[in-house]
Formats: sequence, C-alpha cells, structure tokens
Amino acid sequence: MVNLNPQTISEIEECLRALLQPNNDIIKAATDKLNKLLKKSDYSLYLFHLLESSPYDEIKQLSAVLLRQKLVAHWTKFAVESRKYIKDSILKLVVSQPSQLVRRSISEVIIIIARLEVATGTWGDLFPFLLQLSSSPDTIARQIQIHILDSLISNVDVFLKYFPQLPTVLSQAVVDPQLSVRALAVKAIGSSIYAVQTDSKLKPFIDLIPTTLQVIKQCIENEMEDDVISAYEIFNDLVESPYSSIKAHIPLIVNFSVEIVKHPEIDNSIKTIALEFLETCIKYQPKILKNSNLLHSILEILFKILTLESDSSIDENDYEYNIFQSASIAIKECGRSYSSKIIYYPILPTLKQFSESENVNYRNAVMVIIQQLSYGCIETMKDDLDNIIQLVLRGLKDQEKKVRQSACVTIGKLSQTLTPEIYKYTHQVFPLLFEQLSDPDDQFILRCCFALENFLLNLDSQELIPILPNVMEKMGLLIQRQNIQVKEFALSVLSAIAIAIEDKFEPYFNQVYQIAIELSKGANIQDPRYYLQVAQSFDLIAALVNTIPKERFKPLLKDSFTFIHDTVELVAGGKSSEIVESAFNFYSNAFELFGEDVGELLPPIYLQVFKSATSDDGVISHKDDGSGKSTISGIDNEGEDQDIQDDDENDDSNGFSVRTSFLDEKSAALRCLAVMAKSLPNSYFPHIETTVQIIEPSAGYFHEDIRESALLTLQSLITPINHKFPPTTQWVKGDLQHQISQQVRIILDFSFQIYNHIFEMETKKEVVARACGCIAQTIAQLGPGAIAPYLGDVGQNLLKIFNSSLYCQTYSSPDTNDENDANNNNDDDDDDDDEKTSGNDEEDDGGNDDDNFDEDEDTEFQLIDMACECIIEMATVIGKEFKVYLDASLPFLFKLSRSSSIHHSIKAVVIGTIAECFKLIESDYSSYLPRILKFTWKALKNQDESAKVQRVCCFLLGVTLQNSIQATQDQYVQTLQLISPIIMKPDQDPLVLDNAIGCICRLISGNQSFVPIATALPVLISKLPIQKDHEEIDPVLNALLILFNTQFDLIAPHTQTIVQSLAPYMNKSKYSLKQTTTDKIQQIIHSLIIKFPDQMKQILSNIPEFQSIKF
Repeated sequence: MVNLNPQTISEIEECLRALLQPNNDIIKAATDKLNKLLKKSDYSLYLFHLLESSPYDEIKQLSAVLLRQKLVAHWTKFAVESRKYIKDSILKLVVSQPSQLVRRSISEVIIIIARLEVATGTWGDLFPFLLQLSSSPDTIARQIQIHILDSLISNVDVFLKYFPQLPTVLSQAVVDPQLSVRALAVKAIGSSIYAVQTDSKLKPFIDLIPTTLQVIKQCIENEMEDDVISAYEIFNDLVESPYSSIKAHIPLIVNFSVEIVKHPEIDNSIKTIALEFLETCIKYQPKILKNSNLLHSILEILFKILTLESDSSIDENDYEYNIFQSASIAIKECGRSYSSKIIYYPILPTLKQFSESENVNYRNAVMVIIQQLSYGCIETMKDDLDNIIQLVLRGLKDQEKKVRQSACVTIGKLSQTLTPEIYKYTHQVFPLLFEQLSDPDDQFILRCCFALENFLLNLDSQELIPILPNVMEKMGLLIQRQNIQVKEFALSVLSAIAIAIEDKFEPYFNQVYQIAIELSKGANIQDPRYYLQVAQSFDLIAALVNTIPKERFKPLLKDSFTFIHDTVELVAGGKSSEIVESAFNFYSNAFELFGEDVGELLPPIYLQVFKSATSDDGVISHKDDGSGKSTISGIDNEGEDQDIQDDDENDDSNGFSVRTSFLDEKSAALRCLAVMAKSLPNSYFPHIETTVQIIEPSAGYFHEDIRESALLTLQSLITPINHKFPPTTQWVKGDLQHQISQQVRIILDFSFQIYNHIFEMETKKEVVARACGCIAQTIAQLGPGAIAPYLGDVGQNLLKIFNSSLYCQTYSSPDTNDENDANNNNDDDDDDDDEKTSGNDEEDDGGNDDDNFDEDEDTEFQLIDMACECIIEMATVIGKEFKVYLDASLPFLFKLSRSSSIHHSIKAVVIGTIAECFKLIESDYSSYLPRILKFTWKALKNQDESAKVQRVCCFLLGVTLQNSIQATQDQYVQTLQLISPIIMKPDQDPLVLDNAIGCICRLISGNQSFVPIATALPVLISKLPIQKDHEEIDPVLNALLILFNTQFDLIAPHTQTIVQSLAPYMNKSKYSLKQTTTDKIQQIIHSLIIKFPDQMKQILSNIPEFQSIKF
C-alpha cells in the first residue's frame, strides 16, 4: 500500500475521536472536516490503516463504517497494489479482531469490495476463505460467513459458478449448534430461492424449507422477532414465484403459519406477521389454498381472532402490528380473490350464528366481516342485500355500544359500495342512525357521522327532504361540540346533504355558508389539529356552489377563490394535502358551473393546481448507505448510487414510502386540470402545452390512482383544442371520412399512443377501464371520422377484454383456473347442437363457479362495463357500417352472456350491450335469432335468475325480434308466454317490468299480426306508465301510435287510461325526455282530440300536465 503521511493519520484519527464526544458542536466540526478530507480517494486508505492498526476498538469500528460509505466511489481509483493489499489483509482482519462489533463492521466492508471484485473474478481468495469458516469453532466467524454469502446472493445461477458449495454450506448452517447461525442461514436460503433463475437449480434449496420452519419455530421460542420477520419477508416474496416446485411447499408454510396464529403463548406481533403471509397467499395463490383444503382452517382462525376480546393496550390505528386488523384485511382479500360461492355464501350461516350469540365480540365480528367482504363481493352482496341489511340493522339495535359503533361503520362502508340498492332500506336504516346522534360519547358520534355522511351522499332528495329539518338541527348541535373531529364529521354530513339535494338546500345556504367560512377562517392554520376542519369547510363550500342560483353565488366567487388559494399557499409542500385536495374540489365545482364567466380567475389557480399535479413532495426516499447498516450522520455517501444499483439489497435500502394524502392531492390536481380544460376551453388553451408534457409521466406513475386521473386529463384536452380548431363541418352518423383539424388529430394520435400502451402494459383493470371510458367519450365527442384511424387497434383490444386475454386480466394470475374457459371455448360453435342443449338446463354452459377465482369482481365489472360503453358509442356514431365490427365481437359477447363462470352483473352488461348495438344499427338480425332466443328464454324461465339479467334479456328479445325479418309467429308467442308472468308478478322489480313492457311494445312494432292484441293490450296498459327505465318510453309510444292507426277499435276503449298514463311523462322534473319523444306524446294527444274532442276535453281537464293544450 502507498506510504501514508503520519500527520494525516493523526488528523483523521482526531476527527474520529471527536465524533465520539457528547458535544454537537465538536461533532459537527469533525464531520465537516472529514467530508473535506475524504473527498480524495487516497484518504480512504488512511481509514483502512486505522482499521488495521489502531489500538482502540471505537476508532476501528468508526473507520470501518466510514470506509464502507466511501469505498463504492473510491475503490476503483485505488492503485492495484493497494486493492490487493486490502483484499489480502481484510480477510485475516475479520477473524482476528477480538471485538464483535468491529468484526461485523469489517464484514460490511468485505461485502462492498466483493460486490465490485467477484463479478470480474479478481478476488480468488474470498470463497475459499468463506468455505473454511464453516468449520470454524468461532460462532461469530460462522455468522459472518453466512451474512456475507447472503449479502452477495442476487443471482444464484451466477453465484454458483464461483461458489458451487453454497447449498452444502447452507444445509450445514441451518443445523448449526448455534441458533443465531441457523437464523442467518434461514434468511440466506430464502434469498437463494428467491433469486434463483432456473427451476433445475431450485431443488437443493427447496429441500431445506422444512428445516427452516423448525428454525423459525426456535426463533419464536427464543423471542428473536427480527429473525422471524426476515424469514417471513422471504416467504411473502416466494408466494409470487412462478415455479411449481416452490408452490408445492406453500401449503407447508401456510399450515405452519396457521399453527403460529393458533398458539396462545406466541406474541401478537409474531402472529400478525404470519397473518400477513396468509393474506399474501390468499391474494396471489388462492387456488393452492383451496385445492389443499386450507381455506376453511384459515377462515376459522381469522374468525377466532375477530371474536377475541380486544386488547386495549394495542394501538388499533396501527393495523400493521395489530392482529385484529390483520385478520380483517385477510378476510378482505378472501372476498376479492374467491368467487362468492366459495367465500360469501359459506360464510353467511356463520354470520347469522354470530349475530345471535350472547358474546358481544361475536356480534361485533359480524359487522367487521361484512365490512371487509364488501370490498370484493359487491355484486353478490347487492343481490343478497336483504340478508346483509338485517344483520346490520340488528347491529344498530344492539344493546352494546361497541356493536352499534361497528354497525355504523358498516353502514358507511356499504353506502360506498352497495348503492343505489341500499337505499331500498332507507326507512329502516335512517331512524336507527338518527337515534344514535344524541350520544354524548364523541368517539361514538364520529362513527355515526361517518355512516350518515356516506348514506346521505347519494340518497334520493325525496327521501331526504322530509327529515331534513331534524338532521340540520342535529348537525348544528354537533358543530357546537368542542371536539374538533366531531366538527369535521358534522361538516362532512352537511356536505353530503348539500350534494344530495342541491337547490333544495337553498333555505339553509346562508347559515351553512357562514359556518363554513367561520370554521375555515377562524381556524389556526399553523396548527395541524385544525387542518381537517379547514379541509372539510372547503368541501362544504364546494358543495354549496350548486345549491343556489348562479347569480346569487357569483358575488361570493372572487373572495372564495382568493381566500382558498391563499390558504393553500400557506399549507403547500406537504403540510396538509387534505386542505389542498379540498381546495381543488372547490375549484372544480366552481369552474364547472361558471365556466368562462370566471376565466380571469384561472391563471393563478392553474399554476397552483399544476404544481401539485407535478409534485413529488409526498414520496419519501429511504436512502441509507446501501445495505441498511450503520452509517455516520452527516458524512457524504459518495457514489453509493453509481455502481451497484442492480443489487437487490441496495434496491431495498433505497426504497420509498408515499403519503396516501399526497396521492389523493396529486390525483385531485389532475382531475381538476381536466375540469378546467373542459369547462374553460378558451382560457385554458394557453396551458395545453405544459399540460401535455406531464401526461406521459403521469400515465406511467407508480400508483394506479394517478395513472387513472392522468387519462382523464388527457381526454379533457380534446375540448379546448377542438374548440380552438373546429372541423369545417359537423360530423354526421356513419361518416367515417369526416375530417377533423390537424391540431385535434395530433392530440388524438398522442392519446391513442397512450391508450395502446395502457392496453398492452397496464396491470390494473380499473386503469384500463378508465382508458376505455376516455375512448368512449372521445368517440361521442368527435364522431366517426375522428376514431376511424384507430378502430383496428381499439377493436382488437376490446376483443381481448371480452376474451379475458388482455394483459391486466392475466397479469399476476398464474394460479387462475383455465379449465372452465377451455370447456366453453366452443360454446357458440355448438350452440345449435340438439344433443348438447337437451337435458338439464343448469348444465348447459359447463363449468363450476366453485372452481373460478375472481381477482376482484368489481374491477372486472368496471373493465367489461367500460369496454361495452366503447362498443355502444362506436355503434352510435358509425351506425349501420358498424355491423362488420359488431359481427366480429358477437362470438365473444355471446360466450360471456352464456357463461356460468362470470358474475351476473357482467353478464347483464354484455347482454345489454348486444341489445343496445342491435337497436342502434337497425339491421336484420335473423341469423342471430336462434342463439339469442336460446339463452334469453332460458334466463326468463329461470326463477332464480337475477333481475339485472332478466331485465336486459327482455330488452334484447324485443329489439332482436323487432329487427328480424325471419322471425316466426311461434317465436313471438313463446316470447310473450315468458314475458307475461314477469309482467304479472306482484312486486316486480320496476326496471324488469319496464323492459318487459318495452319488449311487448317492440313486438307490436315489429309484427303486430303475431301478437294477440286483444288479450295483450289490457295487461300492457294496466302496467303503464314506465317507472324507472325512461328509454322504454319510446317503444311504448311507437306501439300506441301503431295501434291507434291500425287497431283503433281495440285500443279506443282504453283512451282515458292511456292518456292518464302519458301525463307523468310531461313532468320535466321527473322525466327528462328527448324532444322527439315529447312530440310523439303530443301527436297521440292531438290525434285523439280530433277523434274525440268532447271526451278528450273532459279527460284532459282533470290532468294538470295537459292543461296548456288548446282545442
């Protein structure tokens, strides 16, 4: 090694001694001096000299730590002789030092050097040295051996070239006499398995798993929690491995984990780790658990945890270390990963049993389980809402406050996911919630307000207005409480009410607006305790924008914008993302309502929102020295990112965390930009270029919420560009040659480049669904010529969605069962095979829902729903020419519509899409008629079929028969025989009834000679008017016009009933009809006036909606 200056040695040693002093000023001065000295690579040699020769362990240890921080940048700058000297010396040094701390610090230096030298094959002595440590009597030496090996394993295939003895060494270490060595070996074995690149190399490591489980058990018994955590971190990684040899051992680890959770003496922190592993297995390997008969035992232990008495010493807000919360999350994953037949229906009897228990913890568990299942079993719970609501109502009435509190939270959760179905129970739910609001316990009131806020948010105004005075009085009392959180939740409830009833909230505007202003301006904005209160106040002001006439709110706008903008400036940069997000909510509502009227306010608001949209303040990097080991605060870690970024360990050490509120703020900013672009096309145009620059990075952001919001922003840019550069002529239906401006074409090319990337690479179904939604909006906005160049790519991707083969539908799903798909591949080809279709209808589609795993029913529904929306918009703008594209899609759509392996909500969307496209294209569908009649008739015969499917089957039947030239009278008659009991069923679902009526009316329009008018007409008229599905009004009017013109004698006796049934349609507040529909009503009325002037005058005189008609 080069000659070293004694004076510099003393200088550096003096600085190291200063670092040990209990004086901050001395430490800072020494740190600054060391940073200057150690900038030169040669000075790191002085650190090695002190490590080698200092008589003081403290100096040696500090030298090793500093050397480790500097070597990544300095090592290659050393002379070859110096590097050789250090490599030769350090191996002797690590086994000769008496201090354990010094030896461990030296081992970290060896790891850094090895990472740089081993790959080039220039440290031949290292592995023989490590191998001989296996036989060392020194426990610390054996620990160091395994630790170094573990740290160097990033690619086992490469590593084994230099050290083929690795499996042997680890197999010896895992049975070492010392538990500390065995624990390190467990981690190294896990690292080897995780890093292996070929299945053939796995066996020697996989075979050690049973032994590793015994070691983990010993670690638990000896309270070595960190080692257990390290082992389970590896297990969590292994669950996602694609190799079958690893999957085969998952049941063994699962059983071991279940036993840990069951054991009464094991600490809850360890149990939580085991539960998190089970949750990971449920998420990524659901089929393995089911096929190994492990799901039942997992659910059993999860339920047992949820029914235990809560330990008041546990912080229930910190779910990661709380066994109760971990069990809840595992149940949530069950709901997401398994079909309802596997998870929901088997659990339901247990819920009913628990709800009747005398043990309060069992009754409370019912509420928790329902909350968690609602994340994944949305559609099934909507169908079975009677059972669910009865359980929750029982909870709201429970004598124990603990259960009532959980029941309130459950109502809040269900109101977020099971709308609008939950509002059927308003008169049962609301009184029980309202009753709770007088409780003096603020923590209990918070849960009540959470339930009220979410329940009221989408409640029909007609339900809310009668009880509004009482609710407002209660909220006024709650806002006066001293508890800040109670004020916040009361403000949230007021916002929900204002959103729900809009202009009907006007009588309360002045009072509530004043409350919002006082609670926002009066709060100490420097005190974080008031941040949420200010945020909720801003949300309330945002909600109030739509509660009074524009001209009344407009004088308040400028002051509101200024105050909210200035408040955001005070808390920007991560102080309160909640306030910022709420401010953006206000901006969005105000700009959407007032548009260009407030265009002059846009520039400063845009800059503020854009800053949040591009900010990364909430992303917190966790950088250390590269391995998670000791570093010296203040010392520069030069070069740590330069040479070893491909190392797994370094990746971990340079990880990051994200504030959830930051993501919400960033997402709200992007959505606010979208509203600005659409609502203020002139004022926003100058900002398009800067906005476009952030689209691509935002659409590729690491979090799916940001990617989804970026797509909304992207789509919104079409509005200002098209406004500035409109086409020379308006597009018309079917004109695929229609020209748009060059500027709009440029943004469309960019947009569809992004969309195609989303289709090809996106892993989250909800993001792909958003892309489909944006494409549908674009089609509706710009017409057929705009979409024409992209039809091929979009069509192919939609077909992949319908065939469940898009990337997001196959990503991370190596464990899904494809047998049912295989069985159903030829459904359509064999559709008319009498042998296949005879026999038990229930077996017609093949497959068993028990064997199908659904990553998340709701996201799959979103994806299919938005893909169908694309198809419908294409059919709308392209018209008859779209039949070619539809014909290519129909085999896939038919397969989905008949499959027993998908949820009926998805099936309903698909059938509805076929019907909607048929209606829009207006072609002859005779060739499809036998296939459609088969599955629609089957659905209408099946009394257990969902109302959603029956509704759309009625719609599809009517549209198809009406537009099928070759339809026969027998087909009409069979259809009417199936529709009749649906219409006559007492308490029939209004939407099903409306579509059944529409079906009969379409049959009359298609071929009235096939319909027994004399018998059908009285039944039909008795069920008018259309109640919910306003799209079915036109078919009714068309049929009536035909019958008045062709079957006047039969329809004339029903004139008064018909006129009375038409009257509600003239109520514009209830029915928002197209002008063509209103014209048809007027046509019917006027034709009747001509035929029966006196009779009609008398009839109309008693109907307020027709008072304006002149005779």
